[in-house]
Amino acid sequence: MRTALVATLVLLSLGPWPRAFSALDSVMLPSLTDDSRVSLRDYKGQVLLLSFFEPDCKWCYRQMKVFNQVSKQCNESLQPLSVGVHGDKLSLRQEVRRAKVEYPAVMGTTEFQQYFGDVPATPWTLIFDQHSQLLGKWQGYIRFQQISSLFPEFCPHH
Repeated sequence: MRTALVATLVLLSLGPWPRAFSALDSVMLPSLTDDSRVSLRDYKGQVLLLSFFEPDCKWCYRQMKVFNQVSKQCNESLQPLSVGVHGDKLSLRQEVRRAKVEYPAVMGTTEFQQYFGDVPATPWTLIFDQHSQLLGKWQGYIRFQQISSLFPEFCPHH
C-alpha cells in the first residue's frame, strides 16, 4: 500500500514545482494562532505536510481536524502546517479557531504564493521529506489512515 501511495505522490509531483524549500528558508509567514512569524527553516529535518486552506471550505476544516490527529498521534518528525489563502487574516484566523488547530497555521503571503502560483483547489497538500525535497502533492482531503499508511514509521497504528 505504501509503495502505491508513494508512487502516486511522486507522479503527482511532476511539473514546474520547486524541488526543495531552500529558496523559501528566508520567507517569514504570519502565524494565524498568535502574533509571531514562522519560518519554514524551523521544519528542516521533519517531513512537512504543507496544506493550503481557505475560509468556508468544509473539506479544509476536515483536513485540519485530521492534522490535529496527526499532531497528537504521530511523532514530531511528521509536521503538519496549514497555510491560509483566499481570505484576509481575520477570516483565516476564524477558520483556524473553529477547527481548534493544535499545530502551526500561517497566512500565505504574496511572496510565498509566488513560489507555487495559484492554489488549484483546497485543501491542497505538498509533502516535503526530511531533506526539504518535494515528495509529492495531494489535491483534496487526506484521511488519517492514508497518512499513517504512508508514514508508518511516524504514526503507529492505533
